[in-house]
Amino acid sequence: MFAKKLSIALVASGLLAGTAIAQTAWVEIENDNVQVTEFGASVDQVEDWDVFAGGAKIGEVEEVVGTDAATPTALVVDFDGSGGFADQDLVIPLDQFAWENNQLVLNADAATVGSFEVWDD
Repeated sequence: MFAKKLSIALVASGLLAGTAIAQTAWVEIENDNVQVTEFGASVDQVEDWDVFAGGAKIGEVEEVVGTDAATPTALVVDFDGSGGFADQDLVIPLDQFAWENNQLVLNADAATVGSFEVWDD
């Protein structure tokens, strides 16, 4: 009986762990004319914008992505390894950014950013 309960517990914990690490199926927005309404700009305009945090440049927008080809929901940022942010490409949700003083500002700290999904193109 104990072995059966242990088996069930192990299977259940494996299922939960699998759910916790599930990743979103991101779609690159390839139509340059799609609007990123949060910034009042097109995909073509947003790509290659510099990204700032704490007044310093920390990276650049590499791609605009979403859950489908017409709905931008995140930016792929190519972090340059400065300001405490690791040198990697990460998918950052749009709600983590603000457009301030003609700059794209990341409003998340390095620890939060480190929890976001790595972009593997």
